[in-house]
Amino acid sequence: RAAEEYFAKYAPEWDRLRQLDGDEELVATKVREMLPLPRTQRLADLGTGTGRLLQVLGPGGGETLGIDNSHEMLAVARANLKRWGLENCQLRQADILALSHDFGTFDAVVVHQVLHFLDRPWAALAEASSLLAPGGRLLVVDLAPHGMEDLRETHAHRRLGFSDEEVREWLADQGLTCETIRHLNTGNQPDALTITIWLARRVGSPTSKT
Repeated sequence: RAAEEYFAKYAPEWDRLRQLDGDEELVATKVREMLPLPRTQRLADLGTGTGRLLQVLGPGGGETLGIDNSHEMLAVARANLKRWGLENCQLRQADILALSHDFGTFDAVVVHQVLHFLDRPWAALAEASSLLAPGGRLLVVDLAPHGMEDLRETHAHRRLGFSDEEVREWLADQGLTCETIRHLNTGNQPDALTITIWLARRVGSPTSKT
């Protein structure tokens, strides 16, 4: 609830606030390099917010779906998609912790700077993995472990970053193999946050949700 209230309050300013997490252009470049998408592939962006990852991966790609639970965020995203001319991108309001559609039909799923707002980040990865077709790829972008406790109060963070080991374990629990990990130092200050990108692939078919 705290995260939802935070997003509703700051949705119009989110594109500016997002830059507090680091150099977003550097992240965008690495995401494009790690997850090239041909026009024949379907992409889902969970917790799409204002649609930034749709802007990064949507141009030239296939059918793309952004999912978020915040009406306010989606309103901004809808305006952004129109401004960017991304006609191949659609938006849907839904809880990313309780997805009940498109099981096993996406070639790629992205979870960008979402996990640190959640009490149960592994549950979001379980939902994300359920969308993947055999051979599909899951790309996760989030913060490496840090000690900036004030982010809990000022920006509704629930987790202070994630280690490679715990993310790899959560991915393995869903039948995904972590293939690539990139650590991005996105600032020149000693206390600058490090952003990690994990890229995993599904081997075999997903397990049906009950």
